[in-house]
Amino acid sequence: MTQVLLTKDGKNNTVPVNIAQQMTQAFRKSQNTDKGTYTEAAWFPAAQISSLTKKMIDLGGDGIRIYFGRYTSEIIDQINKLEYGDKIPSTYAEMNTLLLVVTKLIDGKPCTDYFIDKDVTCNVGEEQPTDPENRSALCPQKCDEDSILME
Repeated sequence: MTQVLLTKDGKNNTVPVNIAQQMTQAFRKSQNTDKGTYTEAAWFPAAQISSLTKKMIDLGGDGIRIYFGRYTSEIIDQINKLEYGDKIPSTYAEMNTLLLVVTKLIDGKPCTDYFIDKDVTCNVGEEQPTDPENRSALCPQKCDEDSILME
């Protein structure tokens, strides 16, 4: 059984920079490859975060779940064939990425993922869920090399 540890209001869940640094160092240490060949960070523009936050509020969401994913050449090709959104650089192949999903209370269960493929439509009058967000700029391509979290 999973122990529920996150019981506060979610308004002050920061960690001190020195702990964040330890966390990013532990992640880099866990990668069994050379620096520069794995994702060290992901950057999302303010407009995308604001849009996702607005969707969460408009849809009555209770939070955002972050999934860890990985690009392959095939996945990049599929994304780049979509008629919407930014294109993914081919250099992102075999890099980790993040997917951001709105969650909400559904059938009495809180924190339930709330998304649907754009190819699937809801019945008239039903609320339309949102797709998972992706397409961040990945480090090592877009980094803040001076950040203490990169040490």
